Amino acid sequence: QGPVTEALKWLLYELSFVYGLALAIAKVGAKPYHPRGCKVISVGNMTLGGTGKTPLVAAIAKRFKRDGKKVVILTRGYMADARTGLADEPEFYRRTLAGVPVITGRDRASSAKEAEAKYSPDLLLLDDGFQHWNLARDLDIVSVNVNNPFGNGCLLPRGILREPASSLKRAGVVVITKVLPDMSSLGKAEALKSRIKQENPDAEVFNASYCARRLHDVSGGYETGLDAINGKRVALLCAIGDPRSFEETVVSTGAIAAEQYYFTDHHMFTAAEIERVMKECRIKGIDTVVTTEKDLPRIKNSGAAPVSPETAGVRILALSVELAIDKEEQFFGRLDTLFTRKA
Repeated sequence: QGPVTEALKWLLYELSFVYGLALAIAKVGAKPYHPRGCKVISVGNMTLGGTGKTPLVAAIAKRFKRDGKKVVILTRGYMADARTGLADEPEFYRRTLAGVPVITGRDRASSAKEAEAKYSPDLLLLDDGFQHWNLARDLDIVSVNVNNPFGNGCLLPRGILREPASSLKRAGVVVITKVLPDMSSLGKAEALKSRIKQENPDAEVFNASYCARRLHDVSGGYETGLDAINGKRVALLCAIGDPRSFEETVVSTGAIAAEQYYFTDHHMFTAAEIERVMKECRIKGIDTVVTTEKDLPRIKNSGAAPVSPETAGVRILALSVELAIDKEEQFFGRLDTLFTRKA
């Protein structure tokens, strides 16, 4: 409360109006490129980060690659590490999707042309493409976080919306992510589904949740089972959009989240930060730090010493997760229609 706060609110509202106006102008002025001989699926979101679109893209790529389709992922490569030029999403896809080319670039139309020339793809997967209008697509999929679907309802920077909720009318499929198997979470998902249907009665809506699969030792490079943290006091380390969801997934394995080290989304870790976390954990009697797969490259590239007298006995494990989609066959059946329906 107070005049300064009110002035700041007013300024943010005005900036949100300017942002919305610029968005509308960009839409009207867009001249989308139409790829030939392949389908285009965009997977995007309505808000800043934390909606689970990256594992959704990975799940779609895996399914179509398994079915014999040539898939190429087009991604922007947001917040690349200045030290290495590497960005979270492209590195995650390259590490987890063997045989699926990944093309990085701000101009998705140019990336699509490059993919056509190099790979003759059956499917272009446009990562974070809902607000990218210079590439035509056959289907828009939007991921929405069940715990915070639209924030305070305001556009950036007053809120977290990248577009008004009414923009959901462009989506053919909406995936409500991070739905837990309890009455509270399922109830929120059902209420959110009703809200989505108000905006777009024709959209097909699905629930999805994270499933922990395995752990990767950051320094040793080996894999280990989830029993390595079951019943164990661990520290959590991440720089992602929704650390709460990460914590819920870790706890679902039976681990005890004793300490949390949460940084801003896409934060570039320094050696001092990683070593500080490991030192504090050693002092507190915690020998395992759990991080995410998306944070893994930034931790490795931080330059932190893998072993030192002050951090000896503390290891960092990256948790690998997959997206489990409710009514999965129906979901992929909808996507399959892109290839089976007559033009």
